[in-house]
Amino acid sequence: MIESSTPYLDIRGVGKRFGSFWALKDVSLRIEAGEFICFLGPSGCGKTTLLRIIAGLEQQDGGQILQKGSDISGLPSSQRDFGIVFQSYALFPNLSVKDNVGYGLKGKGWSRQAAADRVKELLKLVGLPDSASQYPAQLSGGMQQRVALARALATSPGLLLLDEPLSALDARVRAHLRSELRQLHQRLGVTTIMVTHDQEEALSLADRIVVMNQGVIEQVGSPQTIYQKPSSAFVADFVGKTNPLRARLLGPGRASWQGVELACEHASQLPADTEVTLTLRPEEIVLHDGHTPEPAVPGNRVGAMVQGLEFLGPFCRVSLSLPVNGQTLIADVPTAQALLLGLNAKRSIWIDLPPQHIRVHGTHVGVH
Repeated sequence: MIESSTPYLDIRGVGKRFGSFWALKDVSLRIEAGEFICFLGPSGCGKTTLLRIIAGLEQQDGGQILQKGSDISGLPSSQRDFGIVFQSYALFPNLSVKDNVGYGLKGKGWSRQAAADRVKELLKLVGLPDSASQYPAQLSGGMQQRVALARALATSPGLLLLDEPLSALDARVRAHLRSELRQLHQRLGVTTIMVTHDQEEALSLADRIVVMNQGVIEQVGSPQTIYQKPSSAFVADFVGKTNPLRARLLGPGRASWQGVELACEHASQLPADTEVTLTLRPEEIVLHDGHTPEPAVPGNRVGAMVQGLEFLGPFCRVSLSLPVNGQTLIADVPTAQALLLGLNAKRSIWIDLPPQHIRVHGTHVGVH
């Protein structure tokens, strides 16, 4: 997406404090019109606080928020252009589905017929054309969430805010609604911000992911960039599965991991003898049978012992221990390959830790 000179939403140096605790620290972010953005991070990282500040439900202690170039930092929530869907749905139990969806149209200058047509249009849009006369208690959780989404879209807001909207649903319904939400966004093109702690949701839905930790933004990028090129050990560990390896740099492209010398092609500006964390995704580890000879160090081939296998359908998660330094690794291999290799507990194999996939970070995560 090409960034315009004036973004749809411009968050500038926003800070928020609760007592002596800073929930947000100088957060800045540009969001373009039509983007689907996910705020992703662990509980307490500040993502929901930032969403509430954008909505005017919380007041920042510093910084500005501009929407289409206009400063909305001091505006009350009622004067901001957005629709919001909460985790709890927040439907009125005493109102029918059609009255819930049309609630926000009251007092907005809509005639009775125009409002009824709009509600009918929205219920069709979210796949509930025959549920207008039902009440929330008569609907499943997934159906209630669709009603909440239709209500948020009723006034055609320029910004849609989603506060963990799928977290209360079971896995199957969540996956189905995730797909529907993405298709709905593609049809409507409304600028959308979703808060989630679910990395799978963020990876599958977002145009860009904003990874947050302890009140700051760790990294902003496309799902592919966040996963394949994490900018910090935290991002590598939080988004997807990773093997964090405590190591010491020996020089350009070389590191010592608990006595094992590894080549690592990813550039690092850190000087030799710096303590670092190397990260390697489980699916990037290459397994060979026990008869494969060990090459020179640049190939990063080491002997390993299979400690356990976890069958996960299309792939197996293999727990490995390295006799050479007593460390442990997790590798993911296709189930067919696991069968071909005859993997089982206590089996000795060779593994490659490909230099091109080893990333170097200046902070520690994990205990390897």
